[in-house]
Amino acid sequence: MDARNQRLVNAATVVFQRYGVSKTTMNDIAREAGVARQTLYNAYPSKEAILRAAVRKGNAATVDEVTRIWAEQDSFADKLETFFTLGPISWYDTVQASPEAADLIDGMHSIASEEMLEAHAGWTALFSAQIAAHAAAGSPAAQNTKATADFVFSTSANAKYDAPDRDTFLTRLRILKTAVLGMMDA
Repeated sequence: MDARNQRLVNAATVVFQRYGVSKTTMNDIAREAGVARQTLYNAYPSKEAILRAAVRKGNAATVDEVTRIWAEQDSFADKLETFFTLGPISWYDTVQASPEAADLIDGMHSIASEEMLEAHAGWTALFSAQIAAHAAAGSPAAQNTKATADFVFSTSANAKYDAPDRDTFLTRLRILKTAVLGMMDA
């Protein structure tokens, strides 16, 4: 992604968080980016296109940061903590900081569902490799690394739903960590 498109996507991310998806306009994004509306339309033909680009860019940034840190960590427990902190907890905090949190979530799910499915598949592959490397031979996790990886990602990403507060969400992640680490032992 070139510098101009990064600036446009960064501006879109700010505006989507501020107004939600349904209330955001291309004019809002162009104004935030400091460009003419036509410049924005030349790069992204619709609000939906730039939202999808923002989801892809956000996921790629998280993947890059998590995998960079994982390369320096030895324990699977530490790797889970890193992912939880930079992934689900960060995502939760970002959405909760938006005055239009429900609209932001609904818009992302309805417009960027394909990008979210691609992210899910990517995270599952990353976790599969980590589980294969760290699970004890014969352990439940080692017997089906892909299903365990899918469980880790799906459960951690969805733990925020219906959580009445951040503490409940964090408790769910701690329980997930305990369960997954138990599955890693023979």
